[in-house]
Amino acid sequence: QDIATIDILERAHSVDPLGERTLGVLTKPDLIGPGNEDEAVAVLTNVRKPLKLGYVMVKNRSQAQVKQATSNVAARHDESKFFATHPIFSRLDKGLFGIPNLTSKLTKLLVHRIQDDLAPMKRHVEVLLSKVRADVRAVSSYGTAETPSERQKLLVTLTQEFARHLNDCVRGEYRDRLIVVNPNLRLYTRALVIFTELQSRVVDAAPDFRSRRFIDNLAKDLDGLRGRELPGFMSAQSFYMFIQQYIDAWLPPARMAAAQTRALAAEVVAELFSKIAVSYPVLREEFVQVTATILEKTEEKCIKLLEALILREKDPFTINEFLQAHINKLRYDRFESAVQSAFTNVAAQEGGISGGGSWQAAKEHVASAMRSWYRDAHGVSSAANAQDMAAILEAYWTLASKRFVDNACMTLDQHILSTLGPKLQEQCYQFVHNEQQLESFFTEDPKIVAKRKDLIQLRDRLVKANTAMASIQAHRAPPPRHSTGSRQPDSAHNGISHGDISSVGGQLIRITIDIGKAGLGLQLADEGGRVVVRGFRPGSPAQQAGMNLGDILLEINGAIPGTFMGTIQKLKSLGPGPVHLALDRGTAKHISPAAPAHLP
Repeated sequence: QDIATIDILERAHSVDPLGERTLGVLTKPDLIGPGNEDEAVAVLTNVRKPLKLGYVMVKNRSQAQVKQATSNVAARHDESKFFATHPIFSRLDKGLFGIPNLTSKLTKLLVHRIQDDLAPMKRHVEVLLSKVRADVRAVSSYGTAETPSERQKLLVTLTQEFARHLNDCVRGEYRDRLIVVNPNLRLYTRALVIFTELQSRVVDAAPDFRSRRFIDNLAKDLDGLRGRELPGFMSAQSFYMFIQQYIDAWLPPARMAAAQTRALAAEVVAELFSKIAVSYPVLREEFVQVTATILEKTEEKCIKLLEALILREKDPFTINEFLQAHINKLRYDRFESAVQSAFTNVAAQEGGISGGGSWQAAKEHVASAMRSWYRDAHGVSSAANAQDMAAILEAYWTLASKRFVDNACMTLDQHILSTLGPKLQEQCYQFVHNEQQLESFFTEDPKIVAKRKDLIQLRDRLVKANTAMASIQAHRAPPPRHSTGSRQPDSAHNGISHGDISSVGGQLIRITIDIGKAGLGLQLADEGGRVVVRGFRPGSPAQQAGMNLGDILLEINGAIPGTFMGTIQKLKSLGPGPVHLALDRGTAKHISPAAPAHLP
C-alpha cells in the first residue's frame, strides 16, 4: 500500500500535532518488488510524508521463520544481512534500518519525554501528597487508647485540644489550620451576624417619632394623663410611661438572639469535636450531650440577664451629653424644615419673587408661616407639648437602644460563648476515672479505621514516587549536546550549518542581536535543564531580531551555557553591542517554570 495514503499518519498528527512523539516505522521491506523501492526510499529519507523524528525500516521474522521458531538473535542477524546486501537500501544511512536503531531512537525519545514531563509530574505528586497528608491528619487520633492510663491521657489531651481550638473560635483568632480550612468553625465571626441582626430588629422596633400620626396620638395621650401640672409644663410621669412601653419591644429580639447564639455554639462545638475526635463516635455524642446541657442552662441565665437590662433601661437615666445634643438637633431640624417649607410656599405662589412678585409680600408670607409654626411648636398647647415630648422620647430611645444592644451582645458573648470551653472541660474531666465509660468512648469507628489505612498506604506510595522522581532529577544527564567540531544536518534538512552544537530534534537558528541600554528584553525559564524563552518586554531587541516564544537557548557568542543562573548572569553581563545566539526551535513545549523567570 502507498505509504502516503495510510491514514494512521493523519491520526498521529491529530494527537501529536507538533510531531514530538511520532516516529515512523516501515515494515516488510522484503515484500517490496524490485524496481519499486523508490516510494519506500522517499518516505524513509523524509522526502514524502516527512516526520520531525523521521522513519526507521525494520524486517521482522517471516511466516516461515515463525513456524520454524527462529530465535530473535538469528532473526536480527538475518535482518542485518538483508539491509547490508540490498542493492538500494545498503547505500543509505545505516541508522535508518534495523530493530537496534529503532530501539535506540525510541529509548532516547522516551528519555527526553520523561525529562520534559518529570518536573510537572513531580509537582503534581507533591500537591497530591500534601492533600493526602492533610487527609491522614484529619482521620488520625492524638494518641493510642489501648490501656486505661492511655485512655485517661487521651481524654485529657482531646479535651485540652478541643478547649484550645474553641477558645480561638470564640476570641476570633483564626490562625490554626483547622479553623482556617473550616470557615464554619469561625464562631465569633458568625456570632457577629447574630449581633448585627439583633441591632437591626431593635432599630426596626422604634416608633415613627416624627410622623404627624404619632404626634397627634401622643397629644391625645398627654391630655389623657394630665394631672395638676400647670399649662405649658410636661409631666415626667408621662415620659416614663411612654418610654417603658417602647423599650418592652426590645425583649423579643433579645430572646431570639440568645436562642440563635445557643444554636450556633452547639453547631460549632459538634463540628469542631468531630474534626478533633473523628474516629470516636461515642465520645463525640457525649460531648454533644454535655454541650446541650451546658448551653440550656447558660441560655436561661442569659435571658434573665437580658430581662434585667430591659428593666434597667425602663428607669431612664444618663449623664451622657448625647441626649441634650440630640434633643437640640431634633428641634433645630424641625425649625429648619419649617423655614424651608415657608420659602417653598413663597416660590410656589403665582409669579414668586423671581417672577416679578413683591419682596415685601414674600417677607410677610414667610413671617406669617414662621409665626404659625412657632405657635404650634412652642405655644402652650397639647400639640406643642406633643412635639417636644416626641423629640425627647426619640433622643432618649436612640441613646438607650444603642446602650442596650451593646450590653446585650456583651452578655451573650460573656455568658454563652466565653464560658462554654471551661465548663466543657470541667464536665469532661469527670469521666477520667470512669474506666467503663472511657472504654466505650475510645471504640473507633470501623469505617474511619479503614479509611485511615487506605490513606496511609496511598501516602506511602506517593512518598516513594516523589523520592524516586527526586532521585531521577538529581542524577539525570543534561540535554544531549555534540562535541565541538561536529556538524550535523537538522531534522528538517534545511541546510543550516550547526557549527559546534546541535539542536535536540528541532531546527537550529542562529541570530545576531544588537543589545541596547535596556538589554535583550527577554523572559527566560529553567525547564528540565533547558533555558527556554517564555516572554518579551515591549520593544524587546531579541523579539525584533526574530526570537520566538519556546526557543531554547543553546549558545551565547559561541559558548555553550552552563547552569540556568549562570546563563542569566552571562546575558546580564553583556554590554551594548552585538551578541550571537544559537537557538533550538520547534521542540520546546510549555512547562511551568521550575525556577523563577528572569528578564536580562
